[in-house]
Amino acid sequence: MMVQPEGVAPAWSPTVESAELARMSAFRRAAGVRAGREFQATPDLHQWSLDDMPAFWALVWDFFSVVGDRGVTAVRPSVMPDAVFFPESRINLAENLLAPWADSDEIAVALVREGDGLLSAGDSLTGRQLTQRVGSFAEALRERGVVAGDRIGLVLPVGPDALVCTLGALAIGAVVSSVSPEFGAPSIVDRLGQLQPTVLVAAPFYRWSGKAFNRSDNVAEVVRALPSLRVVFLAGEDDGAAARACQGECSVVPLEPALSRDVQPSYERLPFDHPAYVLFSSGTTGKPKCLIHRGGGVLLKHLVELGLHADIQPADRLLFYTTTSWMMWNWQISCLALGATLVLHDGAPTYPSASALFTSAKMTSATHLGLSARLLDHLRAEGIALDGEAGRALRQVLVTGSPLSPPTAEWLADELGPNVMLNPISGGTDLVGCFVGGDPTRPFFAGEMTGPILGTAVDVYAEATRRADDNEAGELVCLQPFPTVPVGIWGDATGERLRATYFDMWPGIWVHGDRAVRSSTGGVAILGRSDATLNVGGVRIGTSEIYAALADHPVVADSLAFGQEWDGDTRIVLLVVTSRDAELDEAAKASIKSAIRAACSPRHVPAVIVEVADLPRTQTGKISEIAVREAVHGREVKGIGALANPESLDAIVAAVPTD
Repeated sequence: MMVQPEGVAPAWSPTVESAELARMSAFRRAAGVRAGREFQATPDLHQWSLDDMPAFWALVWDFFSVVGDRGVTAVRPSVMPDAVFFPESRINLAENLLAPWADSDEIAVALVREGDGLLSAGDSLTGRQLTQRVGSFAEALRERGVVAGDRIGLVLPVGPDALVCTLGALAIGAVVSSVSPEFGAPSIVDRLGQLQPTVLVAAPFYRWSGKAFNRSDNVAEVVRALPSLRVVFLAGEDDGAAARACQGECSVVPLEPALSRDVQPSYERLPFDHPAYVLFSSGTTGKPKCLIHRGGGVLLKHLVELGLHADIQPADRLLFYTTTSWMMWNWQISCLALGATLVLHDGAPTYPSASALFTSAKMTSATHLGLSARLLDHLRAEGIALDGEAGRALRQVLVTGSPLSPPTAEWLADELGPNVMLNPISGGTDLVGCFVGGDPTRPFFAGEMTGPILGTAVDVYAEATRRADDNEAGELVCLQPFPTVPVGIWGDATGERLRATYFDMWPGIWVHGDRAVRSSTGGVAILGRSDATLNVGGVRIGTSEIYAALADHPVVADSLAFGQEWDGDTRIVLLVVTSRDAELDEAAKASIKSAIRAACSPRHVPAVIVEVADLPRTQTGKISEIAVREAVHGREVKGIGALANPESLDAIVAAVPTD
């Protein structure tokens, strides 16, 4: 298990002063006034947030000065998948994100982009400039007949254009879905095609890892496959391919003129449950599900997560590495509602060096940096020093994408020092937010997240809805409604797919699909996806336990474990990408097996260890164990277009023995 044993020192602890200055402390005091009693610490506050949900969520609205008409009712009792919050309210997500910025000449958006062999500062936007461009795009949409509820598809890299178009569409009540431009046309159409969008905003060109990519033919193929389109805005040069692909009365126009008029936004205040975003499941297990997320829920959930758990305050700067396909894009832009500057990194996370994101944070004086655990594992394995790379302004590192191993957490704490809070978070596209994360007022222990997010009844259940004991593995669940329970899945009129996805195992209880374990201190460790759990001889084995055992192994730079059907049972196959200058000989294999046996159990030890050059990853950097398992067994790999490097599967299939 990844949970730390009793008596282990925390990897990071707040000072008395920093804890007192954290917004979490101010909120806890405000909750005490609201509840008529004192809350000693966050766990007490968390319990109140579940025991008196109406009072808690009403306080969130008031504490963060949400703009809109609140109504009387904060929460109406319901059983999931129903989730009824602020049923009488009228609200607009974009209006709240821009509220601190409308008359501000401070920098609201900073950009770092790739140059030739280096990173360079891109054009920034003041609050006033951002607001004007959002108003201009919103007006351009209205002039073309776009109304609340229409779907807007974005195929754009991370940058100001993607942000402005998102906020402009939200301002008029349109529903936004975005896909990164590196996706192939079939994968984009698999996603956006389900929504029948009326507007597409696309970039025919983008840069990645020091190279320029021309995607005009890809854009044209997407346009050709979406007959619902009425207008296509092109960000960048136009070679005419998209116009030739248009059907019916669809027109193609340049994006920049639609952003350049001096127009202030006019916001449509809509019901709390009005959809703001449709996000897509990864597609690695089939055609992507289109998850519909309500604007009011997104705002309140993100205010709790960014404003309290991440302690983002006015004048802070958040850089969270993401693509426009990942939910962290939607998550990070909500920092604008807190008066914090949004720092956008347009490019690869490892260009021109593996520590590029720390360089980017230093260039922009970022106070908060978000990145993947896998990237940190790589930096540690390669011995890359971070001392002096992150800049003096940095005070928090957020980590997600996969579990942060104890060795990497301890290494990161040593590299960055006691003034930088480590904040692993975990949630998903399903809730466009987090279930568990950090707390700026309590210590962080390597190998776990500090506790549940306020307002979420997160727990770990074993079989038959039995609450798992401390340090016992089980399913991560949520027992009560929360504001970002999806409104539904697009095309699922009866709600059957939504119920089958999250509530089939235990009706009324959200089963997230993660194996987890809870520590005696209330911390939570994620062990990996339940659908990737190995079943060897009837024993369930979490793959992340194997990865944690190899986190410090000198030969292993990266690894992937999967179950191969073998002789009427299942055997564990371990794929290994070796560290620089290391060799996977028989002695190394024996050492790997010994490390796994010592840290886990004899049942965790792989039957076969195979060296490979690369592991398949989704566009957001997560390794895909299921894709490997299906490919090795000769089965169709569903959603292969969601993989960033599908060619790696062919080499793996050739390398894994089948007899």
